[in-house]
Amino acid sequence: MLGLALAGAVFALGCARQPEVPQAQNAAGEVADLDVIPQNLAVFAREAGGNALLRSHAAAEKDMQKFRRRFFAPWEAGKPDRNALNEFEAVLNRPSGKRGYAENMRPWSDAAWEEMRENAALDAVSGTGRPAIVTRAADLRLAPTEKPRFARIEGAGQGWPFDDFQQSSLHVGMPLMVYHASLDGAWLLVCGPMAWGWVDASSVAFVDGAFQEAWQDSPLGAVVREGVSLRNGEAFLALADIGAVLPMEGAGTALVPVRSSRGQAVIVRSPLSPGDMLPMPQPLTAQAVAAVGDRMMGKNYGWGGMYGNRDCSAMMRDLFAPFGIWLPRNSASQAKAGEFHSVEGMGIKEKEEEILRGGEPFRTLLWLPGHIGLYVGEFQGGPVFFHDVWGVRSRLRDGREGRIILGRAVITGLKPGAERSDIDPEGLLVKRIRGYTVIGG
Repeated sequence: MLGLALAGAVFALGCARQPEVPQAQNAAGEVADLDVIPQNLAVFAREAGGNALLRSHAAAEKDMQKFRRRFFAPWEAGKPDRNALNEFEAVLNRPSGKRGYAENMRPWSDAAWEEMRENAALDAVSGTGRPAIVTRAADLRLAPTEKPRFARIEGAGQGWPFDDFQQSSLHVGMPLMVYHASLDGAWLLVCGPMAWGWVDASSVAFVDGAFQEAWQDSPLGAVVREGVSLRNGEAFLALADIGAVLPMEGAGTALVPVRSSRGQAVIVRSPLSPGDMLPMPQPLTAQAVAAVGDRMMGKNYGWGGMYGNRDCSAMMRDLFAPFGIWLPRNSASQAKAGEFHSVEGMGIKEKEEEILRGGEPFRTLLWLPGHIGLYVGEFQGGPVFFHDVWGVRSRLRDGREGRIILGRAVITGLKPGAERSDIDPEGLLVKRIRGYTVIGG
């Protein structure tokens, strides 16, 4: 186990109540990178400067100010975004025959779709919002339903788990602005820090001015372990995973929003075990990033944050939250969150050389359309990165596109699967990489 002292705060891994995530291991039918490349970020952190600071104190303060602005932005929101509302209307107004497939792998029935659309009642959206907060981790949806919509049910990258209704996931403690409720009251249409969407009403509580003031005036901390159980005495309050942000009282207490019987938020204090949460922003070092990232290693992939898991961009967001670095929700936007360097038009060798030359391990994001990950250094002469990946493209015997499913957070090179006879050469990640972005100061 890895214990790291960081500016007086300790990643006390030995005190964890939750078992550490096991190392990601290769399995039959996967890719050789997982057998050869150490699935341990601490190994690469030692080569990347260990505890040497990767940004100045001034840059850290600037990053944290931006984080706070973006995090609390929903409470400052005004009238509802007409473009966002148009998007939700377009989703629900899809004509019969173009509504995709439901959870039974059959086309959505017209009756079920119309019932959902009528329940949304988007023509009654209020012109003013009501501030609120997430009281337990929740999904952010494009429609007021937990049922899925699959564009197609066959083909690589289609069907389960790629639910087109899944927008994102929300950590406990995230500020929201509520603009509308479904007719049955079960769903709320909200503006969140990253996106708009529908959220289960039982996961949200409304806040008053006193609550907002107390929440915004307190120092913030970030959860740095998975599955932290927030309790008050014997009372369970919520589960929090890496990347959840809550106010802290000293080093040992988190403030937790709890929904009252009237739907209002009240602040409840939860004692913390050592190392569950750390004050923000933590010093940005390779070793500190690795300590957080290694707790995500091998965790299952979760499209849009479904099932309490993460996709590629969600993992980057949660990984850098403890360091006060705000990253947008999707990979394309994250690629614009820092100093972007294009590698378009370069060959494979040129791309690898440019990333090795210009990339800064543990603060550089590698981006290709639809995917993103963290560059962590060099292995056997080539760049390697940490990413939460569903799979790599293959070619089936009949010529159709397939997937070699990895389905978890791993460290690979830029050509995972290149040794396989069924790999799609044009689908290699390195061929699709468009550039890299240096973040954090």
